[in-house]
Amino acid sequence: MAELIKKSKHEIKVSCVLSEPEFIPLCAEFGFNWVFELNLPLGKKINTGVKSTMKFKYDYLMMMNSDDIIKPELLDSYYEPFFESLNPFFGIDKVTYVNFSTKEAREYQYEYTVLGIGKCIHKDVVQKMNGELYPNDFNRGLDDSMMDRLINIGVYPSFVKYEGQLAMDFKSDVNIWPWEKFMNKGKEVCYKQG
Repeated sequence: MAELIKKSKHEIKVSCVLSEPEFIPLCAEFGFNWVFELNLPLGKKINTGVKSTMKFKYDYLMMMNSDDIIKPELLDSYYEPFFESLNPFFGIDKVTYVNFSTKEAREYQYEYTVLGIGKCIHKDVVQKMNGELYPNDFNRGLDDSMMDRLINIGVYPSFVKYEGQLAMDFKSDVNIWPWEKFMNKGKEVCYKQG
C-alpha cells in the first residue's frame, strides 16, 4: 500500500480494520487510520471499517483486502475516467491469483461480479447506505451480496477493463479461499513482480 500511495497521482488515505492487536504498531508506523473489530463475522468487520471512514472527507472508498496489491497504473490510467465522471460504483472483474509460496499465478476473468480488490464506491453511496454495505452475518459471498444491495437502491456496477497484471490477490494456506481453490482457474501466467 505504501508503494501505491507513493507512486499514484491520487491522494490516498488508508484506514485498516484490524482483528489482531499486533498490527497496531504497523499502522502507526505508516500513519494509517485503524479500527478494531473481531474477524468474524466478516460482513460486520468490513461494515465497521466502512462506518469508521464516514467521518473523513473523501470522494471514493476503495476496498482492499490484506493480501491484495494493485498497481498505480490501474488507478491513474484505467480508473481515471470513472473518477472524473463521478461514477457511483465501479471495479474490476479480472484478477491475477498468486501462490504466495511458489509464485505460481493464474489470471481469471469473472462474469457479472465486481471483485473486492480495488472496487470503488462514491462517498454519496456509502452515506446513503449508512456504511452498511454488507450483510453483517456473512462470511462468504460478500462481493456479490454487496453488489446486490447496491443494485437494490438503484446503484449499478461499472466494470473497468484493463490489460496486464495490475491487480493481484496473493493466496496461502491461511486464506478463507486458499490457493487450492484457484490453482486450476483461468489461465496460467508468469507472475511479474514489481
